Amino acid sequence: MEKQSLLKGAFILIIAGFINRVLGFILRIILVQMIGDEGLGLFQMVYPFFITLLLISTASFPTAISKLIPERLARNDKKGVYQLLKTSLLFVGGMGLLTGTLLYFLSGFVSQNIFGDPRTRIILMTLTPALFITPLASSLRGFFQGHHTMIPTAVSQITEQINRMGSTLVMVSITGYLGLKYQAASIGLGISIGELSGLIILLYFFVTHIKTDNKKITPLRIKTGVFHCFKEITKIAFPITAGRLINSLMLSVEAILIPRQLQNSGLGVREATSLFGQLSGMVEQIIFFPTVVTIGLTTSLIPNISDAHARNNITKIRKNYQDVIRVTTYLGFPLTVIFFLRGREICNLLFNFPAAGPILSAMALTATFIYYLHVSSGMLNGLGKPQLALLNLGIGSAIKLTGIYFLTPRPELRIIGSIISITLGYIAAAILNFFTIGNTIGYDLDIKQTLVKPLFSSFLIFIITPYLSRILHPLYNLYNIRLVTLLELVILGFVYLITMFAIKAITADDIKRFTGN
Repeated sequence: MEKQSLLKGAFILIIAGFINRVLGFILRIILVQMIGDEGLGLFQMVYPFFITLLLISTASFPTAISKLIPERLARNDKKGVYQLLKTSLLFVGGMGLLTGTLLYFLSGFVSQNIFGDPRTRIILMTLTPALFITPLASSLRGFFQGHHTMIPTAVSQITEQINRMGSTLVMVSITGYLGLKYQAASIGLGISIGELSGLIILLYFFVTHIKTDNKKITPLRIKTGVFHCFKEITKIAFPITAGRLINSLMLSVEAILIPRQLQNSGLGVREATSLFGQLSGMVEQIIFFPTVVTIGLTTSLIPNISDAHARNNITKIRKNYQDVIRVTTYLGFPLTVIFFLRGREICNLLFNFPAAGPILSAMALTATFIYYLHVSSGMLNGLGKPQLALLNLGIGSAIKLTGIYFLTPRPELRIIGSIISITLGYIAAAILNFFTIGNTIGYDLDIKQTLVKPLFSSFLIFIITPYLSRILHPLYNLYNIRLVTLLELVILGFVYLITMFAIKAITADDIKRFTGN
């Protein structure tokens, strides 16, 4: 298969991720209408716990082999490449089977004693097949990413999302008469069905790859037994896993702690659950939607940085770092402004739920630092320093959790207390990552190109947005308000891009490097 450069590989993953996020948003919008914020909140209570178990099952082996495979290929050790994949599949398959089985039989205990809501039991049970399927699919994706080819990942993810969406909507409709918990459980079953379809596609690509791959195996210059591969993988994978577990556990703790602390502030159970549903099921989904870009960048970045690091090519490392920081800044700055100024309108546009708008506006600053945290953690993983990314994330998570515990119960703050805490946690972790990377490869970023120009363009958006809103206001009486909001956002996007081209923050050469043309 054709290899892709950092930006071209990222571009392929971004396009696939964008399609997936759009389909996911459409699904979530429909679900809000079908099961409401309470049903969505019920599923969101369980989902972070499922992600935690999934992280345990994969143990970041797929990410580790995507870093190690380029090193094997640089030595022309093809047998070692397949040994890495074999080791990963054996481990994650066994872990997935174990965690899935345990969750199925302990679902009653977990629902009653961890979530305090017996309705979550059936949701947990429907997610158990995915705990076995997803780790296998992830290992195959890591195999292809290590070969610098992102097409199998992109195609399998799109296939997975289409099947997830279709099966979820069918089952939610069918189970409507059974009650809210069965409709929420249909979302979990849809995830399992989607993951299975993605695995089938990856197996097809893998079989095709084997048939077209040449059979020349060079004499082994390094140990490539399963046990040796396991030790090599775990050295990289476990710190990454620990970091992801911290993040996932924080989400799980938030899913339990925030509703309870909201109740301690004087809110009722339904009101607290609904408010948490707005935060996690709507606002955070909007903020995390653009991570399709940072995930694509990070996935392509790790094998490229690993390859450059193995060859001691510090120039290429710095160039790749400059590229991902530029793209991340170009994305984060304008979105922070738009989320802040048009939170209510965006929530109304996407979910027909403007009441969640103030939460989105309050979390606007969080967006940019979430995106920075993604790419900086990927950079540290590619440099072989996952333990430092883990340390920084741990510090940020401690700040976040402490703030939620003490600020959320305050009646004058409530959900705003949670938002302040979440924002401070992400800011702290991202800044610590930047200092760590700077101490490793230097601080010679092009500040003008990376920060000053996008800041200027974003400030221009901040200035013109109120005036544009006044100009478009008469259209509210003629057209659907959501349509006018969409028009306003499109205009703001064009103004930002035109400004970025005008001040040469984005050039024709940048476009060519992204598309590979």
